Amino acid sequence: MAPVNLPRLLDQIQYPGMTFVESEITRAWLQQHGDEFESLEFNVRLGAGVELGEEYGEETRRDATMLSQKRADIVAIARGVVTIVEVKVRIGLPALGQLIGYRELWRRDHPDAGFIRLLAIGRSAVSDVDLVFRAQGVEIETFPRE
Repeated sequence: MAPVNLPRLLDQIQYPGMTFVESEITRAWLQQHGDEFESLEFNVRLGAGVELGEEYGEETRRDATMLSQKRADIVAIARGVVTIVEVKVRIGLPALGQLIGYRELWRRDHPDAGFIRLLAIGRSAVSDVDLVFRAQGVEIETFPRE
């Protein structure tokens, strides 16, 4: 079921919107789980963003909207289940808020969406974060340096 672009994704040095270290974490996750998904999208824009008034040119208005939209690091889809992935070097509580927010924006923009899985991936997690994330139905996976 692997997405057709998986080999190319595994060869990439850096992924859109990510630092080099976040890209290393993402590559490790893709090596382990990439073939579980039908599609993988990176730096996915969510929400409305800022809307400037008519006094601004069309290009400026479009740029302001795009720059202010929220962006999910990865949206992966398998058998109708959407997985929203947040990549952090060290996973902390802010990632929980981001993921919950992304889920609600995805639901608003995709009203027929079924189950939406939330996942944080990183090299490590701050203490007690796993307990809090699990209580909110959010999964954590870590990929230490090899």
